[in-house]
Amino acid sequence: MNDSPWFVKHKNILRGMILLLLIISLVGPWAFDKINVPAKYTCSAPNVRLYGDFCGLPMSGIQIFGWFFGGIFYMFLEIIRGTFAGRSRELIIVIYILPLIPFFTILLSIWKKETRQLRKINLVAWILAFLSTLTLFILQINHQAIRLWGLWLYIVVTVSMIIIEISIMKKTENL
Repeated sequence: MNDSPWFVKHKNILRGMILLLLIISLVGPWAFDKINVPAKYTCSAPNVRLYGDFCGLPMSGIQIFGWFFGGIFYMFLEIIRGTFAGRSRELIIVIYILPLIPFFTILLSIWKKETRQLRKINLVAWILAFLSTLTLFILQINHQAIRLWGLWLYIVVTVSMIIIEISIMKKTENL
């Protein structure tokens, strides 16, 4: 009789649901695009007052990743042309690509036969995604940060998946 927990038996269904939650989180707001609006003027919707003379326009995760990929593409064009000025601060945007890695590791885990190595790669991807999104959240903490429900959802999903993946690893190694 197989007495493994439900999440081990149905791990592909669970991973499919997690993939759906990640997609939903990308549709939600992840950051604010700051706009300078003097404090004596109100911020009209969809903008919100962030602090002082700044309002913010909520940006979805899809917009942010599109923006980062555009920056990386432009940087590679500069490197190819030989016009890249060696601004290392632009290379930091690679950190913001890390939240997309779990999409690929989940699909690979569902599609391929699961191995111990693939489980470890998946776990590392989730940990890197968690650390990078947590960093993104910490960098924009203010009284309006609660409105970033897309980023919150992504962080909750990553923490949940780290716990689930560790549990799956423990249970499948003990079977």
